[in-house]
Amino acid sequence: MKQQTIQADVNSNILVQSVSGDLRVAGWERAEIMAKTNGETLDVQASENNFIISCDDDLILYLPRQVSLIIEEVSGDANLQALKGQIKLGSISGDLSLNDVQTTTLDSASGDVTLRNVGSNNLGSVEGDFNLHKGHGDCSAASIQGDASLRDVEGNVNLEDVGGSLYLRNVRGSVHASVSGDAVLNLEPLPGFDYHITSADDLLLHLPANVNAELHLATTGGEGEEIHVDFPGIVLEEGSPTQKVTLGDGSAKMYLTSDQDLIVTSKFDRWDSAADFGMGMLDGLDFDIPPIPPIPPIPPIPNMRELNERINEKVQRALEKAQMRTEGLSRRADARVEAAMRRAEARGRAAEIRARRIHDRHAGSRVTISGMDNSGNPSTGKPAVLVSDEERLAILRMLQEKKITAADAEKLLSALEGQGE
Repeated sequence: MKQQTIQADVNSNILVQSVSGDLRVAGWERAEIMAKTNGETLDVQASENNFIISCDDDLILYLPRQVSLIIEEVSGDANLQALKGQIKLGSISGDLSLNDVQTTTLDSASGDVTLRNVGSNNLGSVEGDFNLHKGHGDCSAASIQGDASLRDVEGNVNLEDVGGSLYLRNVRGSVHASVSGDAVLNLEPLPGFDYHITSADDLLLHLPANVNAELHLATTGGEGEEIHVDFPGIVLEEGSPTQKVTLGDGSAKMYLTSDQDLIVTSKFDRWDSAADFGMGMLDGLDFDIPPIPPIPPIPPIPNMRELNERINEKVQRALEKAQMRTEGLSRRADARVEAAMRRAEARGRAAEIRARRIHDRHAGSRVTISGMDNSGNPSTGKPAVLVSDEERLAILRMLQEKKITAADAEKLLSALEGQGE
């Protein structure tokens, strides 16, 4: 945290060049400037009565109340209070709050702008909502993208473009406003002032019962949109989209245009009892304002038991599929072994048949078996050995027990059969 205190007087000019965080400025009675930041850089340059201040984080300033203040850029929110000098604001990236300040100009604010107990103010672009309570001078704004609510303004109001709805109460001056949403007005028009208000939606105007005003009313929405004037003795031209109504001596001029319904009344007690202007004022009126759409329900969290059951089912199906695949592989392996055994048995039977045929052809002759002739004498010829059933079964058992492969069994049987021949 860094902090600096510098001597200054009421004639000082303060320039805040850049604040990377939030800005808070308060006026006090001391003839000095105190600057404090929680960042790493706090730059304060002084030249006679001119001061230039910048920092890399949040900034808190205490200034003599009457100084002239220029703020070029604030990356966060800005809060200014208890200042009597002229204030010029450049770009505010967050919300702007002014309390107990005098003349103010603003280039742009990306958030909401809230003014309370202020002098005249001239606003450029406001991307959020605009709220003014207790204005002691004129108020003008080039563009307000949100709603605009103004109450107790001792001056003229000029709102060139309000993207949301407009709420006016107790404006002691002329009013010029163009509104994209609803316009809800509680006014006491004064002689010599004029009021031009257009609304792309519904327009509701409350006037005192003893008002002196000339009303020029128009609806542009087409068939089904109506003008209602709830004052004694007033009869409107039936079916006409424009109406001219004189109340009292007609000394104040009011020009009201709505794309939807336009209602003028003096019989609405809620205007005086509403705690906050713009809150609850339309309750009980037959005023065609679309309701706020319901918030879509949040999808319920799946039941954990059902979720576990679904997971278990998936796992079980996967295991069954793997088991079937394993069993299929095993069956195919067994089938291959059985086929090899059948082939080996067939070869064994064929060899036995051949051996018997050879034995029959040489019956009565000297045929050596295991190295002996028919008389039991040693044989000098090639011995003829028959493959016994025991030998063939031994080879087949070795194959069944997987001690040898089917190819090895065939080779063994072929070798024995060759010896026999």
